[in-house]
Amino acid sequence: MRRMTDKKTLILFSIIYVVVFAVMNMLVFFVFNEKNNVFWISYGFMCAAFVIQIVSMFLAVKALEVEAVFFGIPLVSISLFYFFAAVFISAVFMIFQNAPVKLAIALQVIVLAVYLVIAVIALMARDTVQDVNDNIKVSVVAIRSMQADVETLKAQAQDPALKEKLRKLSETIRYSDPMSNDAVTDIEGRIMQALNELRICCENGQNADAAKKCGEIEVLFLQRNNLLKATK
Repeated sequence: MRRMTDKKTLILFSIIYVVVFAVMNMLVFFVFNEKNNVFWISYGFMCAAFVIQIVSMFLAVKALEVEAVFFGIPLVSISLFYFFAAVFISAVFMIFQNAPVKLAIALQVIVLAVYLVIAVIALMARDTVQDVNDNIKVSVVAIRSMQADVETLKAQAQDPALKEKLRKLSETIRYSDPMSNDAVTDIEGRIMQALNELRICCENGQNADAAKKCGEIEVLFLQRNNLLKATK
């Protein structure tokens, strides 16, 4: 369903751009009868501005997380400002076709260069936000997966004391910091190993060892959370 919606949106946007481009060309060629080098240079920059605006629009709102798309919105605004500025400058030079060719080229190139610099900065900021979102998502999924594993072991446990230990461990994991960094990589590796050992103990009915392992994992999570706080 999502793919169908995206495809439909793309088709509608394409229709809008085609119609606007056709109307723009109709007005240009109906209004201006004389066409010299300044006219064609201005027309070329006008068409280029149209293409750049389309590309910028799709780059700004491509499939991303909500926060990243929000940071892409300034690129849409900037591309619209550039588009209208380029069209305005082109229209002015189409009216005053006796203006120097170098002046017509220089002004359009300067405006385009300013836009490209700002656009690159906007895309870099947007992609940085997306990378952060991806890292957060991976960390959250890892924590939730650990908690789900412990919840499964708790549901299967028959010993009340072990079940309580597993409940406390599940709560500890649930309220642990979902973020991660290189400083806690070693501890997280030890946590994963300890969780695997806990699972084996539970499957083999080694309740005392499993309860002890729960305490060890809680200590590891405490160390992890404290180290995360210290490295933020």
